[in-house]
Amino acid sequence: MAAMARRDNQHNLRQVISEILEQIYAIEYAMGLYYRKGAQRELARAQEDFEVLRAAIDRLGAMVADLHEDDEAEPKVVEPTA
Repeated sequence: MAAMARRDNQHNLRQVISEILEQIYAIEYAMGLYYRKGAQRELARAQEDFEVLRAAIDRLGAMVADLHEDDEAEPKVVEPTA
């Protein structure tokens, strides 16, 4: 069961990281259009993408914190040395 949970956690982390990267590229693209065209709607689009990015970063932070708490909650088995 632990392996299945670990795979799910890994998948979820990869998914959020992919979303973060997509938003970074979207912001970069919108800002490039804004600088070339000077259109305010591109600046507004970049701002919207930034808000989505912030939400994804918050989710990633929560996921990492949860994983860290899970690691600390698992009892550590210490083998005696001979």
